[in-house]
Amino acid sequence: MHTGVAKTLVGREHHMTLLSSVMEDLANGRGSVILMQGEPGIGKSALLAAGLAEAAGRGLDVRHGVCDELNQRLPLAVVQQALGDAFASGGQRGDTTADHPASDDAQGHHSARFVTGDPVTAAAEELLVLVDRLCAERPLVLALDDLQWADEATLLVWRRLCRTAAQRPLVLIGACRPVPQRSELDLLRRDVRDHAGTTLTLDRLSDAEVAELARRIAGLAAGPRLLGRLELATGNPLYVREIMDALSRAGALDESGSEAELGPAVPGRSGADPGWAEFERMSLAEAIADRLAFLTAGTRDTLRTAALLGPAFAITDLTVLLGCPAVALTAPVQEAMAAGVLEPADRHRLRFRHGLLRQALYESVPAALRIALHRDAARTLIAQGSSVERVAEVLLAATDAADGWEVDWLLDNAAALARRAPDAATTLLAHALTHTDDHDVRTLGLLAHLASASFRAGHYEQAAHVARRVLTHRCDPEQRGRAAWILGYALLHTGEIEEAMTTAQEVAAGLEPDTKWHARLHVFTGVVLHVLDRGDEAASVAAAALAVGTDLSDAMTIAYARHCLGLTRFDHQDMDGAIDHEMCGIAMTGSDPELVDLRLLMQGNLVSALLNVDRFAQAREVLADARALAERTGAPRLGMFVGHAAEVAFETGCWDDTLTELDAVFAPDYQHTHYPHLTFTAHGIAAVVAAHRDEQGAARHHLAVLKDLTDDPYSKRNLTYYFLARAMVAERSNDLPSAASALREVLDPSYDVMDARASVLPLLVRLALATDDRELADSALACVEAEEARSRLPHVVAARKWCHGLLRSDPALLSEAVDYYRGVGRLAEMAQALEDAADLLAAAGQTDRAREALNDAMLTYTTLGAVWDARRAAARLRVRGVRLGVRGARGRPRTGWEALTDTELKVAELVAGGLSNPDVAEALVLSRRTVETHVSHILAKLEVKSRRDVTGVALAHSS
Repeated sequence: MHTGVAKTLVGREHHMTLLSSVMEDLANGRGSVILMQGEPGIGKSALLAAGLAEAAGRGLDVRHGVCDELNQRLPLAVVQQALGDAFASGGQRGDTTADHPASDDAQGHHSARFVTGDPVTAAAEELLVLVDRLCAERPLVLALDDLQWADEATLLVWRRLCRTAAQRPLVLIGACRPVPQRSELDLLRRDVRDHAGTTLTLDRLSDAEVAELARRIAGLAAGPRLLGRLELATGNPLYVREIMDALSRAGALDESGSEAELGPAVPGRSGADPGWAEFERMSLAEAIADRLAFLTAGTRDTLRTAALLGPAFAITDLTVLLGCPAVALTAPVQEAMAAGVLEPADRHRLRFRHGLLRQALYESVPAALRIALHRDAARTLIAQGSSVERVAEVLLAATDAADGWEVDWLLDNAAALARRAPDAATTLLAHALTHTDDHDVRTLGLLAHLASASFRAGHYEQAAHVARRVLTHRCDPEQRGRAAWILGYALLHTGEIEEAMTTAQEVAAGLEPDTKWHARLHVFTGVVLHVLDRGDEAASVAAAALAVGTDLSDAMTIAYARHCLGLTRFDHQDMDGAIDHEMCGIAMTGSDPELVDLRLLMQGNLVSALLNVDRFAQAREVLADARALAERTGAPRLGMFVGHAAEVAFETGCWDDTLTELDAVFAPDYQHTHYPHLTFTAHGIAAVVAAHRDEQGAARHHLAVLKDLTDDPYSKRNLTYYFLARAMVAERSNDLPSAASALREVLDPSYDVMDARASVLPLLVRLALATDDRELADSALACVEAEEARSRLPHVVAARKWCHGLLRSDPALLSEAVDYYRGVGRLAEMAQALEDAADLLAAAGQTDRAREALNDAMLTYTTLGAVWDARRAAARLRVRGVRLGVRGARGRPRTGWEALTDTELKVAELVAGGLSNPDVAEALVLSRRTVETHVSHILAKLEVKSRRDVTGVALAHSS
């Protein structure tokens, strides 16, 4: 007696009403998030299926996946399968090598290559983009069942979608059990709560609801003895159903009267035990086993094989494993569906009606036989040319099935698997090595792949260990050079810097001079010398390597040499030289995936050099290219470019854009590990903007975060904004001595390494003069003069003129500084220098010129939203008898169309035009995540709930 899904939805009327409302909202363009929770069998899957059926009936795009405990080793597979054909046609899953093969030397040795970037992060980004594009086509419902078994990357993607579901026509529905308890699920629950999602906890059915469920299943009201037996289910719908079906199969239900009731006692199945004793204590697992026991032996065998393929499977895969035509599966599939074991998943796949059914089938196979079945399944899939991921899924579910036969396949496919799932590749490679020895010619290839995959997965100690093993083998120069390179960089990551250089030198000494890998390892030693602060030696080594690399036409050697030379020029404050070397090096990297990390590193250094000479427009161009590449490849250096983008926006007065960039940094899942000083930059800039805008609570919050980090080794170099914000907050409290004292510390020689120290010194001079501390003001001037002598950077020259002008009461010098800041677009410094110039002019009796300078400053403060600066300037000049000719800065409205920033207005117009977030990002040369933040701000400021609502508001304003 198999019953449909709808019959199990007793007691879930409220839940279905909510789902119907959510689907109606989605049809009108409003997204939301639902998380269903409850014990196994409580009805989560049935409720989910009913909700998805309604969504499909409304013409919505419905995508559904089921997570699997046995297949957690392949990250994101469940999301990719849920998106199905859309994903299959959508891209390369983060494989940066697919379109751009590496140089010829990387093609041999089973293509064991040194490629950086995180393919899982790249695949996650690709999936997020794909969801955006699907939502732009029509409203999307994306559902995942059994989230408790989801891999970490899938949960991270789910959380990111959860936080932004409301800004697109997307409904996310997840279902999970309360156990196993996982911290990632706790974070997901928090995100659902914090972003106005709905958590549905499915409770057990009441006695009345159990009676109603029994009535629906049997078609008759349940009699008292049957209801007494159903108490065993304790209100669990699946348990109720399994007991009812078991009784029906055994002929134990009497449905001849007006009630369904237990029939008269008859002999048990074995013929030995009279009555219904076997049903008196039947557990849920036993009830499920009873259902399966009523299937024919052939159907059970078919289902056991299907269980190897996961919660859902394609008939084509099952025919491959069984070695039979599809027609031969007609009878067993029909029997299994009639028995309530299988049900349709989509047009191409079937799925087990409940995970417990699949689990029972899987565990009913003896372990030894299960391993043999996995082995046969993997071999069959390989013979049929199945994808690397599909074969790996089967092997990872039972690694004992790989007992050496898979080595040749793994050698041919390890590079592709590492590009998709490096952790899975390292697991299978390490296991394969237990079946070979040093006399096996395949061992060296496995080791080479394992070293590369381990490095890519971030397992640097393992990568170093395996690379050392490679070097103990008899290898050709290509293998030795590549292993030494991986070993060297792995040692740099683990802090063993001296050993990294020694290793490179020793291996290079064994290679023929002036050959490719000899030159590469030689330039690597130059990079290490720079890390060791031996800059002159590094430059010498890099110059020699550049000459050899040029003769060999080896892009890798040339690019690394240029990079090293650029670093040494930067250290000597030769920004033009640094820019030239970095640009030449970037050009050499081309599209080689082995040089992606170097390209990104050089682009980061190039942006730093460009910022030092205030070439902001060029810096933005480089950032746009670098961020796109970093997102596409999953590169851990993405944080570096987010920090740079925030700095560019801040220095050029685009403070709202700055804060938007920083919103991503402050997200709870943001990783700073590869850009340690991003924390200092982010909280420092945020504190300064808050202080300018007179948001004292926010400024103090960011300062408190930074105060706990000032002992970090990166702190002295990156605390410019921290010191500036401290002084501003103290000045705002009218505590000028404390404000001056907050900046005095930067004069200590230990802060000679601090980036942009000159930018805080004019403020220190002004505060020192305001507190009659001429000695401190002179010390600040001496400091900026020393900075100028050392660097000759244009903004340092301007800062020195500003300090000189304050000390000499010379507005002409301040005007020179103003002209420079205006020319390069440093709006905040321009306005502050104008304010100081106005004060000097007023003191000299030049009231009209003072008012003109003050008005100019006030207009800029208004543009910036610098409320505190405007109040301070007005108060300073009022004492001098100068009144404002323009209205002082006021804060932007918090809500409404006028509350939108310039960038938000552009984003809103593109959203109104129907563009998805990725398309908006491309049009405005922004990152997709930045656009997400803009859209969230737009929805909040306009007080609307959907992109469709934004379109309505935009059209109203345009008309």
